[in-house]
Amino acid sequence: MENITIGQIAGAVGTLSILAGFFFSIYKFIKKVALDKIDNNSHEIELLKDEMERLKSEVQDSKEERLILLKGQLACLKGLKEQGCNGPVSQGIKDIEEYIIKKSHD
Repeated sequence: MENITIGQIAGAVGTLSILAGFFFSIYKFIKKVALDKIDNNSHEIELLKDEMERLKSEVQDSKEERLILLKGQLACLKGLKEQGCNGPVSQGIKDIEEYIIKKSHD
């Protein structure tokens, strides 16, 4: 049997300490980089959520505006029909009313 010396034990402990320190420093570096990216992504996600809410509001406003304009066009066409215009006026009224009915059931 071979005797293990204190020098060999100290060398093994030193080698293990160096390896542990190396791997720990790599772990801390990777963790820091990953956490920075996560924080940046979280901030970007919040900004995108805010932008999405703003766009949803704009789309809703646009839908209401288009509905008002469509109703105005329908009123104009009905006014023209009352004055005796026919043909494309009647067809336009029919198309708009069908569209409104179709959209109300979607």
